[in-house]
Amino acid sequence: MNILIRNLNRAVTERELLQLFQQFGEIKSYNIVTDPATGRSKGFGFVEMPERDEAAAAIKALNGKLVRGQKIRVKITVKAGIPLPENPVRTRPERFESREPKRDAKKPGRGTTGAARGTKRPAHARPARKKRA
Repeated sequence: MNILIRNLNRAVTERELLQLFQQFGEIKSYNIVTDPATGRSKGFGFVEMPERDEAAAAIKALNGKLVRGQKIRVKITVKAGIPLPENPVRTRPERFESREPKRDAKKPGRGTTGAARGTKRPAHARPARKKRA
């Protein structure tokens, strides 16, 4: 399972990241993303753990933890090209299926502008009249 770690202090090293996650199980790979021009950390990284249960325990324990004075955010990520597992489609409960849909009837006494019947629109709200040739 691939895990995204965000809001890392830019001074955190890959070794520290490894030590954070090693206590929860086997680490397949890990890295902190750096700016190619400067070589400085961009403040986020990835850890890949082969066991789903260990990864879930690490996410639950480390999300919101203070690391070098900053609360890190830890969550599952998906690599490009790998689809997310399909979720079952949520349907409406049966109690709503028997109801008739609401009708879009206008309230009596109201025109399209919402003004009471018999009132004219102000001049600035009227459409421009076409001149006859």
